[in-house]
Amino acid sequence: MKINKLLFFLLAVFSLNSCVEYVDNGTKPTGPEIPEELKFIAVHSNPTEAKYIGDKFEFTAVLNTVDVTKSAKFKVNGTTMPSNTYTPVKTGSHTVIATMDNYTSTFKFNVEEKEEEPEPTGNRIEYDGDWRPVTNTFWAITVNAQNAPQPYTYKVQGTDVLCTRWLLISADESDASKVQNAANTHYMLVYVPADMTDPNAPKLLYPHQASTLYTDGGYVTFDGNANEYTEESNTYSFVSGTLPQSGMGTANYTANTTLKDNPEIAKLFWNGQYSYVSTAAPSPKGISSKGLKLDANQIKNLKLKSLDVNQIKNLKIAK
Repeated sequence: MKINKLLFFLLAVFSLNSCVEYVDNGTKPTGPEIPEELKFIAVHSNPTEAKYIGDKFEFTAVLNTVDVTKSAKFKVNGTTMPSNTYTPVKTGSHTVIATMDNYTSTFKFNVEEKEEEPEPTGNRIEYDGDWRPVTNTFWAITVNAQNAPQPYTYKVQGTDVLCTRWLLISADESDASKVQNAANTHYMLVYVPADMTDPNAPKLLYPHQASTLYTDGGYVTFDGNANEYTEESNTYSFVSGTLPQSGMGTANYTANTTLKDNPEIAKLFWNGQYSYVSTAAPSPKGISSKGLKLDANQIKNLKLKSLDVNQIKNLKIAK
C-alpha cells in the first residue's frame, strides 16, 4: 500500500514538470531558428504609362521587400526577354513568367489599341504639336485722316515698291478692337504691293490678289502666351478670296510663321469669312520707307473700325 502511494506521488510530480515545460515556463526552446517564409512576386510596374501597342511595359520582381529585378528573368508569352521591358505589337492578354533561382511568379497584363486622335480641322492655329481654334479674321488696312488708304513704300533689294499696309489678324475674338484680349491670335503686319500696270494710276490690291506679300513682324498668341516673330518670317498661301461686300469677304489661305528665338513653327489655317476694317496711322512725310515700324505691343492701342468699301477708289500717291 505504501508502495502504491509512492508511485502515485512520483507520477504526479513528473506530470507537473511536463506541463510546465510544455508551456515554456517563460524560456525559448533551444535549437535552430525557424527561417522566414520567402515570397517572390513579379508585377507590371508602369500601368499608368504603358497601356497600348507600342508602349514600353516594365516589369519588377521583389523577394519579400528586396527589389531583385536585375537578377530575375522574364518570359512574355513563352519568349525570354533580354531585359525587364517589353513593347507589344498586338492587343489582348499577355502572360509573364518571372523566375529567379527556384522562385517563380506569374501574372498577366492587357494591351489595348490606342485610338488615333482625329486630324485637326477648321479655322485654327497649330503650334508645338497642338492646335487651337480661331473664330474671326480681320483685314485692317491703314488709312489716313480722310479714311482713304495710306500709301507706303517697301524697300526690296534697294528698290522702293509702292504698297498699302495691312494688319491680318485671326483670333478667337469677335470684336476687332479687343483682339489684344484673345487667348489665341495670329497677328501680322503685311505690305501689299499696288497694281502698277499703269504707273500713273496705281490700283489698290487686296491681300489675296497680290502675287507677293511683304511681311514686317507680328506675333502668335497660343493659350495666352505671346510668341513674337520678325519681318520676312511669315509666308501666306492663298487658295481663293473675294472682295469685301458691305465690309465682308471670304478667303481660303494658310500662313506659316517662324517664331523669334523659338524652334517651333506656328501655322494658321483660315477658310471662311473675313471682316474688312481700317486702322488709322500718322501720315508719312511724302511716302516713307516701309512706313511705321510695328511694335507688337501696339496691338493694345489699336482702334479698328469698319471701312466703307465704296470709299476705296484707285490709289493715289500722296505728294
